[in-house]
Amino acid sequence: MSDETTAGRATTTDTAPPLPPYPDTVGHPLLHTVGSMRDVFGFRDRAMADRDFVRIKLLGPGDVYHLGHPDHFERVLLNDRENFRKSDDFRIAFEGGLVAVEGETWRRQRETLQPLFTRDSLADYADGMVEVIRRRSRRWEPGTRIDLTHETSQLSLDVLFATLFGRELEVDGDEEVRTAADRLQHWFAPTSYPLPQWVPTPARWRFKRGKRRLQRVATELLDEKASDPPADPTAADDLLSLLVGLREAGVESDALSDDRIRDQVVTMIFAGHDTTSTAIAFAFYELATHPDVRDRFHGEVDALDSVGIDDLDALAVTERIVTEALRLYPPVYTIPRETTTDVTVDGHRVPEGSPTWLTVDQVHRDPRFYDDPETFRPGRWDGDLRQRIPDFAYAPFGGGPRRCIGRQFALMEAKLALAAIGREYHLAWPGDDADDTPMIAGMTARMAPETEFRVVER
Repeated sequence: MSDETTAGRATTTDTAPPLPPYPDTVGHPLLHTVGSMRDVFGFRDRAMADRDFVRIKLLGPGDVYHLGHPDHFERVLLNDRENFRKSDDFRIAFEGGLVAVEGETWRRQRETLQPLFTRDSLADYADGMVEVIRRRSRRWEPGTRIDLTHETSQLSLDVLFATLFGRELEVDGDEEVRTAADRLQHWFAPTSYPLPQWVPTPARWRFKRGKRRLQRVATELLDEKASDPPADPTAADDLLSLLVGLREAGVESDALSDDRIRDQVVTMIFAGHDTTSTAIAFAFYELATHPDVRDRFHGEVDALDSVGIDDLDALAVTERIVTEALRLYPPVYTIPRETTTDVTVDGHRVPEGSPTWLTVDQVHRDPRFYDDPETFRPGRWDGDLRQRIPDFAYAPFGGGPRRCIGRQFALMEAKLALAAIGREYHLAWPGDDADDTPMIAGMTARMAPETEFRVVER
């Protein structure tokens, strides 16, 4: 519930609004860094237990302002977005990629790339997605256990390379590329992020090595496509060929230079595989622990003649499962911004240059917007819930003009993966306590590594 009437520049006089207090539920501010590093989700749950706006003190970034109401999201991402910019961390990670740039550069890149990510434009990728998904899942031996985090991560990376970059990764190979893709998470590791950027942590070292390797991969892919560009860009078989074809056809855009295409490749590898794999993994986790939902899901996918683009509209149950998994486990659980001027929120001042984080997971589990919010209930979306909740009460892909450009790609992949795998297997959760969700925090929320599921042939 942001105070729009006092939004904008705060005065520097004695009448300036006060800073928000530190929450008294997480100990002394000097202990915030340790508490956050130990348990990101638990620490923030305690800090925001009874308020929508708190100030946390971390050793590296200093005071970090956490906003946890849809009105805050609407202000930061839409109505007052010029006062909130991307932080330097995005530029470190993605340089000139779409997710990092601002202002007119972002607008021109977005205008070039947006038409390539509509559902109609992505329809040609559906069959290739299903083929790649089955190629990996049919290697699973019934009766054995699989590390679901590893498998869904590799599956999503396979899909990304095959459909967007036109290169099939070896199912049991390309380990250097796979390791490098995983290391993009490490710049934002909870054990490093609260520390000053000059501290050379092992996680930051792994990130830098992974990024350099992926930049080399992007250069190799770009050189290959540029050596034989499609005569007709609209006939390109993959997104990278399409971008090169547009450039060769004379289309002028910031997004089509060699450097920017390389940056887009690294950005897509990070944003396009880890987040989707998390959604798929947690959807299967909830299916394994909710047999009534699983029965409805299996009934739906078993009724299909095939799995492809023409079947998406018949996957109503599957779509609700994905929607609910993204509500409970939003991969991007925090949307970070930085103030460009002093602003006033709920009667308190946020100084210019302050890290300002939108806590997506807190809003998604808020009982003011969702009945029984901690429970997995896909059926809650079978009705007018979307119309009844505030616009930004459900924001797994962000919101406003900068909502994730890959949203349609991710949703299509998740639904096709659930349907294709669900027709052949049931993934059984062998854990003793279904209430102990195996979730960890990195740059994105992820299922804990080495969380095993038993493969049951249907």
